Amino acid sequence: MRETYLIKKIFGPTIQGEGSRAGTPVKFLRFAGCNKWSGKPETKAKSVCWYCDTDFDGGEKLTVEQIIDQLNALGPLKRVVLSGGEPTLQLTKDLLEALVSEGYELHLETNGSKALRELAQYFTHITMSPKQGPGETKLEWAHDIKILYPWIGPEVSAEGFNQFSSDHKFIQALWTDGYRDNLNSAIDWLMTHPNYRLSIQTHKIIEVE
Repeated sequence: MRETYLIKKIFGPTIQGEGSRAGTPVKFLRFAGCNKWSGKPETKAKSVCWYCDTDFDGGEKLTVEQIIDQLNALGPLKRVVLSGGEPTLQLTKDLLEALVSEGYELHLETNGSKALRELAQYFTHITMSPKQGPGETKLEWAHDIKILYPWIGPEVSAEGFNQFSSDHKFIQALWTDGYRDNLNSAIDWLMTHPNYRLSIQTHKIIEVE
């Protein structure tokens, strides 16, 4: 039997809304499943990701070939973001090699709870938004680190991740009730922490998926 992956959605082309690649045309390969929250509404309030607005529950089992066929059917753009849920729970060398062989430039969005090891070589851009403290973070490095503000936990803070190896450091206001207050507070914090930058969820502002 051919290996399958549980995929929630394949969509695009759209615009990357966050981090140092904001404004970049991309496709999305969204994996189902996460190790921080089940995706079930009844358990959301008690999870570390009580603010999450991404639907990654359910999904469809697809082979590598089916994934590539669906990506190709979205047009000629050859840049794809692997997101979730938490995509590192399902990543394999076979899948990544096949995508790269098809000509895709791969970007990854991860919570950093799993190490990439040799799989890191397949990605041209890696973004980590940690949902656990530095002691539980296994990702080795990232191009972007994006910390949610207000901090979602005492250890999940900019101070906690100051030593994490990354090219760019961002904080991003939680998109919840009171977003404007979150954003204003984040901007105030940045005024005394100039090594960080503000990440805005521009895809929500321009109303694209």
